[in-house]
Amino acid sequence: MIKIIFSFSFLIISNVLCAQNLEKSAIENEFRLTGDSISFPLTIVNAFPFISGEVNGVKGKFMFDTGHQGALAINNNIVPLSSQKAHGNGFVASGQQFEKYTNDTIDDVRLVNGLHFQNLKQIPSANYDFLQDNITPDCIGYIGYDFFKGYTFKLDYAKRKLTFYKHTQERESSKDFLAGEKVLAILDFEIRNLPNIPMIKVKVDDVEMLGLFDTGGSYGLLEFTDKDSEKLVKRKFLKEYGKDGYDEDLFVLNKVRISNQFTTDFIGIHKIEESSQFKKAIGVAEDNLLILSYRFLSKYKTVWDYDHKKIYVLEY
Repeated sequence: MIKIIFSFSFLIISNVLCAQNLEKSAIENEFRLTGDSISFPLTIVNAFPFISGEVNGVKGKFMFDTGHQGALAINNNIVPLSSQKAHGNGFVASGQQFEKYTNDTIDDVRLVNGLHFQNLKQIPSANYDFLQDNITPDCIGYIGYDFFKGYTFKLDYAKRKLTFYKHTQERESSKDFLAGEKVLAILDFEIRNLPNIPMIKVKVDDVEMLGLFDTGGSYGLLEFTDKDSEKLVKRKFLKEYGKDGYDEDLFVLNKVRISNQFTTDFIGIHKIEESSQFKKAIGVAEDNLLILSYRFLSKYKTVWDYDHKKIYVLEY
């Protein structure tokens, strides 16, 4: 079984394209944030952030995964669902595959901060047992990008807090989400195939790579060509670090220059050998990848402004 999980999730296109479009519209119209400023307490489990809640009375935790484009997806391995309709197949970037379903109605979804949603239509579900087996046994699904579209969010792993700020003209001028913060860098990112995956340029010594921000990316992940990997090992920028709790190798990547603005180290991240299916899905032609997740996000507070394609890196 694959122990390394990184949870960019994708739908394999089938003959249900119209159903996919209906699903996306329904989710955006119903399971979405409202209000000006909303906070959630986070639970961090094995490097992944979770929001506690319940579906139809079944309590558990939703992974807050920016790599998941939809607003909500339910783990039907935990939550009994009686009106599922097969909807194609999906996969996550670390390789696990599953059959996808849609549900005519989900009666009740509650989140830990008191938000309450009822009679949600055309909500997706799948068997996410690999999240239960490898991360937490009470994972009841995902919360992703479409839930907070139109909001900037601040991610604070030290305080275990996630805060959303609705985009307004006043906020664009005031930037109240930066009040009292020390800004270390403002990273301009690009978007390719998918609107939820921020991409930036990253460099170690003379080795260039593409950096992807993802809260569902485990500790962080590297993919290098053999030639560049050997070069970085020889120059002592890339080193073995030890093992994680699943006996998977961890590595150190030193002196990483991010968007030509600041330099940091990544201590204890995974290395993957090949991810062509994942790269094709998100529009990546570069050979070398660095997925910035827990090891970066626990070191700095970050503010993600999708509307203006900026990530603010803040000092703790």
